[in-house]
Amino acid sequence: MTWPGTGTAAPVLLPAEELPLGEEVDCGSHTVTEEEIVAFASAWDPQYFHVSADLAAHSDFGGLIASGLHTASIYQKLAVAGLLHRFDVVAGREIRSLRFLRPVRPGDVLSCGILVRSVEPAAPGRSLVVIAGVLRNQHGKPVLELEVDSLMRSRQLPLTRTRGRWPAGRAPGPR
Repeated sequence: MTWPGTGTAAPVLLPAEELPLGEEVDCGSHTVTEEEIVAFASAWDPQYFHVSADLAAHSDFGGLIASGLHTASIYQKLAVAGLLHRFDVVAGREIRSLRFLRPVRPGDVLSCGILVRSVEPAAPGRSLVVIAGVLRNQHGKPVLELEVDSLMRSRQLPLTRTRGRWPAGRAPGPR
């Protein structure tokens, strides 16, 4: 099978039921550089403690730190590369919580872990997946924790309609 109009082979993606429920998955690591901190912040969060090592030295942080949004982006890249690229993700639905626990500095090595908390039917052919994620630095200390809801395709049988209504008030699509 190919993507329409591209000639590119479509990936074979797994349904939500194949997620490793209840076990933490190591999604790899990333070494943060000063150059990427400055480049990301210059484009998206140009506060002085993200873009200038000289000025950041006089900040409450005592040096250059990564933007929280940059840190969250590193998590996302590792989560996709380490696990989610194999699954049929429809869309992110909600960030339930997002906590920045420690500053991320140049040279930090961030490791990503994912714990799939639940997989529940959401709509015909779709599941609501709750994932807890963490980024830890090279000392094993968490720098970011989050919990997100995502919609993924599933192999569950479609919900059946009765008299023009979806059972138990369920309508197709995200809520």
